[in-house]
Amino acid sequence: MSFSNRVAVVTGAAGYIGYETCKMFGESGVSVALTDVTASGVEASVASLESLGITVRGYVIDVTDRESVVSGFSQIESDFGKIDILVNNAGVWEHRDVRGQQAMETVAEEEWKRIFAINLEGTYRCMQATLPGMVKRGYGRIVNLGSIAGVSGLPGYADYSAAKAGVIMMSKVVAMEHAKHGITVNSVSPGMIHRTPAANSGTWLGRNGQGDEVARAILFLADDDSGYITGVDIPVDGGRVLGPHGASMK
Repeated sequence: MSFSNRVAVVTGAAGYIGYETCKMFGESGVSVALTDVTASGVEASVASLESLGITVRGYVIDVTDRESVVSGFSQIESDFGKIDILVNNAGVWEHRDVRGQQAMETVAEEEWKRIFAINLEGTYRCMQATLPGMVKRGYGRIVNLGSIAGVSGLPGYADYSAAKAGVIMMSKVVAMEHAKHGITVNSVSPGMIHRTPAANSGTWLGRNGQGDEVARAILFLADDDSGYITGVDIPVDGGRVLGPHGASMK
């Protein structure tokens, strides 16, 4: 992979996929700005990565708060001089008993708003804070985290499915708007990702995925050599997008 003199920002980087993405970027020679909503999460992730010999800087940024995003990204640009790569990984979903098929009309409005504020609006805010600099420099790689739920839907999670579908479509539109500026915008849609793969996961490959498998897809799209790929969504889901196989997806 070709990452000569690149700077990457990864949001939600205290989580599993975000951490693995920062780790792989660092191992590839990318200068990494790691962001998350809590100071404790940022500090723990930075310390863990530094113990592996990876140099990163941590920033506390709340993607639901415009001022936090604007000031945080401004500080990152000041510290690094630029942002070449943006990975919008910050996201959340509420664990529910899907076997009971919680219908959309039973989801509290505040919960619905929270899911959209973090997953969809947070992605919008971070792109909006990053794009002007990318346009000015005539280069950028943006990778947004969708979800298999945003591709084929997930009963019991109408809010999360709709928010992630919005991320995927927003990525396509921004890709069209900024292709002329040398900026590619793509998304990656994970399926069931766990630290310990489980058998009978409802996937055609017969197991859950792991964070590093998603991170590899993110790095592929962020690579200089992937400059002719834009506006696509890559499912990293063990074939779950083809339909369930074996046990139902939980």
